[in-house]
Amino acid sequence: MAVKLTVYAGSSLLPRDMKDLGVAADTLGVELVMRPPIIRGDLLGTPTKGRWNNRTLILDGQFGQNLSVSVTEIREYLGRGLYLAGASSMGALRAVECRTLGMVQHGWVCEQYLAGHVESDAEVALLMDPVTSEAVTVPLINVRWLLRTLAERGELDAVTAATALEVAQRVGYRTRIPEALANAFRRNLPTEASDLLAGQLEPEVIPDWDRKRLDGIEAVQTELRALARFPSGA
Repeated sequence: MAVKLTVYAGSSLLPRDMKDLGVAADTLGVELVMRPPIIRGDLLGTPTKGRWNNRTLILDGQFGQNLSVSVTEIREYLGRGLYLAGASSMGALRAVECRTLGMVQHGWVCEQYLAGHVESDAEVALLMDPVTSEAVTVPLINVRWLLRTLAERGELDAVTAATALEVAQRVGYRTRIPEALANAFRRNLPTEASDLLAGQLEPEVIPDWDRKRLDGIEAVQTELRALARFPSGA
Protein backbone atom coordinates (compact mmCIF):
# COMPACT_ATOMS: atom_id res chain seq x y z
CA MET A 1 0.00 0.00 0.00
CA ALA A 2 1.39 3.38 -1.01
CA VAL A 3 2.07 5.99 1.64
CA LYS A 4 0.40 9.34 1.10
CA LEU A 5 0.50 12.86 2.50
CA THR A 6 -2.43 15.18 1.81
CA VAL A 7 -1.64 18.87 2.31
CA TYR A 8 -4.14 21.72 2.37
CA ALA A 9 -2.14 24.76 1.31
CA GLY A 10 -2.45 28.11 -0.38
CA SER A 11 -0.58 31.29 0.46
CA SER A 12 1.88 29.60 2.81
CA LEU A 13 3.60 27.86 -0.11
CA LEU A 14 4.77 29.32 -3.38
CA PRO A 15 4.24 27.39 -6.64
CA ARG A 16 7.96 26.64 -6.73
CA ASP A 17 7.77 25.24 -3.19
CA MET A 18 5.00 22.84 -4.20
CA LYS A 19 7.06 21.71 -7.19
CA ASP A 20 10.18 21.16 -5.06
CA LEU A 21 8.21 19.30 -2.39
CA GLY A 22 6.67 17.12 -5.07
CA VAL A 23 10.15 16.16 -6.28
CA ALA A 24 11.20 15.41 -2.69
CA ALA A 25 8.11 13.25 -2.20
CA ASP A 26 8.84 11.26 -5.35
CA THR A 27 12.41 10.70 -4.18
CA LEU A 28 11.16 9.38 -0.85
CA GLY A 29 8.49 7.21 -2.43
CA VAL A 30 5.60 9.16 -0.89
CA GLU A 31 2.49 10.24 -2.77
CA LEU A 32 2.00 13.97 -2.15
CA VAL A 33 -1.50 15.33 -2.75
CA MET A 34 -1.75 19.13 -2.70
CA ARG A 35 -5.19 20.58 -2.06
CA PRO A 36 -6.46 24.18 -1.89
CA PRO A 37 -6.94 25.98 1.45
CA ILE A 38 -9.29 23.92 3.57
CA ILE A 39 -12.93 24.85 4.19
CA ARG A 40 -15.59 23.28 6.37
CA GLY A 41 -16.52 19.86 5.11
CA ASP A 42 -13.24 19.13 3.35
CA LEU A 43 -11.56 17.24 6.16
CA LEU A 44 -14.17 14.55 6.68
CA GLY A 45 -14.17 13.97 2.95
CA THR A 46 -10.41 13.41 2.80
CA PRO A 47 -9.98 9.77 1.68
CA THR A 48 -7.54 8.14 4.07
CA LYS A 49 -7.07 4.66 5.44
CA GLY A 50 -4.72 3.94 8.29
CA ARG A 51 -2.97 6.28 10.69
CA TRP A 52 0.63 5.88 9.62
CA ASN A 53 0.57 5.25 5.89
CA ASN A 54 -1.84 8.15 5.25
CA ARG A 55 -1.36 11.55 6.88
CA THR A 56 -3.07 14.91 6.51
CA LEU A 57 -1.41 18.28 7.07
CA ILE A 58 -3.30 21.59 7.18
CA LEU A 59 -1.39 24.77 6.42
CA ASP A 60 -3.98 27.18 5.04
CA GLY A 61 -7.72 27.56 5.24
CA GLN A 62 -10.49 29.96 4.34
CA PHE A 63 -12.49 31.78 6.99
CA GLY A 64 -14.22 34.67 5.22
CA GLN A 65 -15.42 33.46 1.84
CA ASN A 66 -16.38 30.06 3.31
CA LEU A 67 -16.83 28.58 6.75
CA SER A 68 -13.54 27.49 8.30
CA VAL A 69 -12.69 23.93 9.29
CA SER A 70 -14.18 23.36 12.74
CA VAL A 71 -12.95 21.78 15.94
CA THR A 72 -15.94 19.43 15.73
CA GLU A 73 -14.75 18.11 12.36
CA ILE A 74 -11.24 17.68 13.67
CA ARG A 75 -12.48 15.83 16.74
CA GLU A 76 -14.43 13.40 14.56
CA TYR A 77 -11.52 12.94 12.17
CA LEU A 78 -9.06 12.20 14.94
CA GLY A 79 -11.66 9.99 16.59
CA ARG A 80 -11.45 7.73 13.57
CA GLY A 81 -7.84 7.02 14.48
CA LEU A 82 -6.46 9.15 11.66
CA TYR A 83 -3.37 11.36 11.68
CA LEU A 84 -3.73 15.13 11.42
CA ALA A 85 -1.12 17.87 11.79
CA GLY A 86 -1.09 21.62 11.34
CA ALA A 87 1.34 24.48 10.79
CA SER A 88 1.75 27.98 9.36
CA SER A 89 -1.69 29.58 9.37
CA MET A 90 -5.16 28.08 9.88
CA GLY A 91 -3.35 24.81 10.43
CA ALA A 92 -1.37 26.31 13.30
CA LEU A 93 -4.49 27.74 14.94
CA ARG A 94 -6.36 24.46 14.82
CA ALA A 95 -3.32 22.40 15.81
CA VAL A 96 -2.92 24.41 19.00
CA GLU A 97 -6.65 24.39 19.75
CA CYS A 98 -6.89 20.64 19.16
CA ARG A 99 -3.60 19.47 20.64
CA THR A 100 -5.38 17.66 23.50
CA LEU A 101 -7.37 15.76 20.88
CA GLY A 102 -4.18 14.48 19.27
CA MET A 103 -3.55 16.98 16.48
CA VAL A 104 0.19 17.48 15.90
CA GLN A 105 1.82 20.94 15.81
CA HIS A 106 4.74 22.01 13.64
CA GLY A 107 6.81 25.17 13.53
CA TRP A 108 7.49 28.57 15.02
CA VAL A 109 3.98 29.94 14.55
CA CYS A 110 2.53 27.09 16.62
CA GLU A 111 5.18 27.66 19.26
CA GLN A 112 4.17 31.31 19.62
CA TYR A 113 0.54 30.40 20.25
CA LEU A 114 1.44 27.53 22.57
CA ALA A 115 3.70 29.80 24.64
CA GLY A 116 1.05 32.52 24.84
CA HIS A 117 3.28 35.07 23.08
CA VAL A 118 0.54 35.43 20.48
CA GLU A 119 -3.16 35.04 21.19
CA SER A 120 -5.15 36.65 18.38
CA ASP A 121 -6.18 34.60 15.34
CA ALA A 122 -5.79 37.82 13.36
CA GLU A 123 -1.99 37.49 13.54
CA VAL A 124 -2.04 34.90 10.76
CA ALA A 125 -4.80 36.52 8.71
CA LEU A 126 -4.13 37.83 5.21
CA LEU A 127 -5.83 38.40 1.91
CA MET A 128 -5.22 35.84 -0.85
CA ASP A 129 -5.53 36.14 -4.58
CA PRO A 130 -8.78 34.22 -5.30
CA VAL A 131 -7.27 32.61 -8.40
CA THR A 132 -3.72 31.75 -7.36
CA SER A 133 -4.20 31.62 -3.54
CA GLU A 134 -0.98 33.62 -3.20
CA ALA A 135 -0.69 36.22 -0.44
CA VAL A 136 -1.67 39.79 -1.23
CA THR A 137 -1.10 41.25 2.25
CA VAL A 138 1.51 40.61 4.93
CA PRO A 139 0.33 38.72 8.04
CA LEU A 140 1.33 40.21 11.37
CA ILE A 141 2.94 36.97 12.56
CA ASN A 142 5.45 37.31 9.72
CA VAL A 143 6.23 40.90 10.70
CA ARG A 144 6.75 39.72 14.28
CA TRP A 145 9.25 37.10 13.07
CA LEU A 146 11.09 39.59 10.85
CA LEU A 147 11.49 42.14 13.64
CA ARG A 148 12.66 39.49 16.08
CA THR A 149 15.22 38.22 13.57
CA LEU A 150 16.56 41.69 12.80
CA ALA A 151 16.80 42.51 16.51
CA GLU A 152 18.69 39.28 17.21
CA ARG A 153 21.14 40.16 14.44
CA GLY A 154 21.65 43.60 15.94
CA GLU A 155 20.26 45.35 12.86
CA LEU A 156 17.38 46.86 14.87
CA ASP A 157 17.46 47.86 18.52
CA ALA A 158 14.77 46.46 20.80
CA VAL A 159 12.92 49.75 21.20
CA THR A 160 12.70 50.37 17.46
CA ALA A 161 11.59 46.78 16.85
CA ALA A 162 8.83 47.15 19.44
CA THR A 163 7.71 50.42 17.88
CA ALA A 164 7.70 48.86 14.42
CA LEU A 165 5.47 46.04 15.66
CA GLU A 166 3.02 48.59 17.09
CA VAL A 167 3.01 50.40 13.75
CA ALA A 168 2.26 47.17 11.89
CA GLN A 169 -0.51 46.30 14.34
CA ARG A 170 -2.28 49.54 13.51
CA VAL A 171 -2.47 48.56 9.83
CA GLY A 172 -5.43 46.22 9.33
CA TYR A 173 -4.75 42.84 7.76
CA ARG A 174 -6.88 43.68 4.73
CA THR A 175 -4.79 46.76 3.92
CA ARG A 176 -1.38 45.49 5.02
CA ILE A 177 0.03 45.23 1.51
CA PRO A 178 3.83 45.56 1.41
CA GLU A 179 3.75 49.12 0.08
CA ALA A 180 1.30 50.29 2.75
CA LEU A 181 3.36 48.69 5.49
CA ALA A 182 6.57 50.25 4.18
CA ASN A 183 4.91 53.67 4.09
CA ALA A 184 3.68 53.24 7.66
CA PHE A 185 7.23 52.46 8.76
CA ARG A 186 8.54 55.54 6.94
CA ARG A 187 6.04 57.77 8.74
CA ASN A 188 6.76 56.42 12.19
CA LEU A 189 10.36 55.20 12.35
CA PRO A 190 13.82 56.73 11.95
CA THR A 191 15.03 56.77 8.36
CA GLU A 192 17.66 54.08 8.81
CA ALA A 193 15.18 51.65 10.35
CA SER A 194 12.39 52.40 7.87
CA ASP A 195 14.76 51.98 4.93
CA LEU A 196 15.90 48.64 6.31
CA LEU A 197 12.33 47.39 6.71
CA ALA A 198 11.22 48.76 3.35
CA GLY A 199 14.00 46.75 1.75
CA GLN A 200 12.72 43.60 3.43
CA LEU A 201 9.28 44.27 1.94
CA GLU A 202 10.47 44.06 -1.66
CA PRO A 203 8.58 41.24 -3.45
CA GLU A 204 11.71 39.23 -4.20
CA VAL A 205 12.88 39.43 -0.55
CA ILE A 206 9.66 38.60 1.33
CA PRO A 207 9.82 34.83 0.70
CA ASP A 208 13.19 34.66 2.47
CA TRP A 209 11.65 35.66 5.82
CA ASP A 210 8.04 34.59 5.31
CA ARG A 211 7.72 32.59 8.52
CA LYS A 212 4.47 30.92 7.51
CA ARG A 213 6.16 29.75 4.31
CA LEU A 214 9.22 28.47 6.17
CA ASP A 215 7.04 26.64 8.69
CA GLY A 216 4.98 25.14 5.87
CA ILE A 217 7.99 23.84 3.98
CA GLU A 218 9.52 22.39 7.14
CA ALA A 219 6.23 20.75 8.14
CA VAL A 220 5.77 19.06 4.77
CA GLN A 221 9.39 17.89 4.76
CA THR A 222 9.03 16.48 8.29
CA GLU A 223 5.87 14.56 7.40
CA LEU A 224 7.40 13.23 4.19
CA ARG A 225 10.42 11.92 6.05
CA ALA A 226 8.17 10.30 8.65
CA LEU A 227 6.08 8.58 5.99
CA ALA A 228 9.18 7.36 4.19
CA ARG A 229 9.89 5.20 7.23
CA PHE A 230 6.71 3.23 6.59
CA PRO A 231 7.11 2.04 2.97
CA SER A 232 4.99 -1.02 3.59
CA GLY A 233 2.01 1.03 4.77
CA ALA A 234 2.42 -0.12 8.35
